[in-house]
Amino acid sequence: MKSVLLLLGASFFSWMLNKILLRFSKNFGVESRKEQTGLVRWASTSKPTTGGISFYITFLIGSLILLIMNSGVTTENGNVFLALFLSATMAFMVGFADDAYGTHPLLKFLGQVACGGILIAFGLHIQFFQLWSPQLVLLDYALTIFWVVGMMNSLNMLDNMDGVTATIATSILMTTMWVLIAREGVSTLFMVMTTIIGGFVGFLFWNWRPAKVYMGDTGSMFIGLVLAFAGMQYFWNIKTSVDNISHIRTILIPVMVFIVPIMDTTFVTVARIARGSSPFVGGKDHLTHNLVRVGVPEHLVPVLLGMVSIVSGLLAIFVCNLIPEWRNLYSLMFAIYPVTVFTLFTTLYIRGTRIGHMRDMLEKRGAQVREHQNTAPQPVSLPASQNN
Repeated sequence: MKSVLLLLGASFFSWMLNKILLRFSKNFGVESRKEQTGLVRWASTSKPTTGGISFYITFLIGSLILLIMNSGVTTENGNVFLALFLSATMAFMVGFADDAYGTHPLLKFLGQVACGGILIAFGLHIQFFQLWSPQLVLLDYALTIFWVVGMMNSLNMLDNMDGVTATIATSILMTTMWVLIAREGVSTLFMVMTTIIGGFVGFLFWNWRPAKVYMGDTGSMFIGLVLAFAGMQYFWNIKTSVDNISHIRTILIPVMVFIVPIMDTTFVTVARIARGSSPFVGGKDHLTHNLVRVGVPEHLVPVLLGMVSIVSGLLAIFVCNLIPEWRNLYSLMFAIYPVTVFTLFTTLYIRGTRIGHMRDMLEKRGAQVREHQNTAPQPVSLPASQNN
């Protein structure tokens, strides 16, 4: 009951905070960099990018209330919460600085690396290579940095259409909470995750198509860090017996849970490199854009991807908790699902890309025809007396 009240309270607080920020955002947090807005945003109009501020404030207030209530804080989960709080604060500052000043990409990257470094400093890191040998811990540190930086950039790239990123983030955190409550019960971290989801729900009221506010880099950096933390703690580091370790299972679970952002980032990166452009330069070539091109209504894109994320999360929960003794046959069986989903959306992505190229060619040809008609010499009409 306490968690339900916290969710409702955080959702209402986030809704109200976004309403206040929207009213006072006439000259603050607006996407005014036309060269970026025109490339990245699917929508044709600029909106305030103050949603990320509401995420962090909701998270901050909710965390303070939980600490004051002292709801089950122990040394162990207190250490984990402190790691999350400090790294999330760093992510918020990195995104806020980029929204406010348009920071240099290298400085932004170093800030993302620092977020991963904070988690490692508190003893939180992916334990994958250590399954082979404890001496490979440095590789696990590198994998942790790669995961954190990759997830922060992936969620930043996914934030390209109304309602998509917050919907996907909510579905992933709901899967996380399911796993968390099965392992730890209603712990402090469970309540913290509840607060964060409430922040997303309140924001979605204003971000659903047609959006009145965007989350900006402030929000996408915060979301990316929170999801990277959740993935590392509850999906990468599976508690298995020493005699029943499967590296394929260890990889399958986070791939299924994070399948939507992984697909979008993979498709965009491969497509941009293939045509000789930088993966870090924005464009309207994301999975969401191509789904619209193949006929999916724009307001249903977040619903479709959210359903894929939820189904994938439920399957990951089954793989994670309900199969105690893992066998090689299971690796083959459950690998079919992400391969099938990737194949399906790859087909849709390629088809949408072709439709987009065709439309661009037709528009370009139409513009050339209109320009030729405007510049072509007009016939000179003679006076009536000369016509006789």
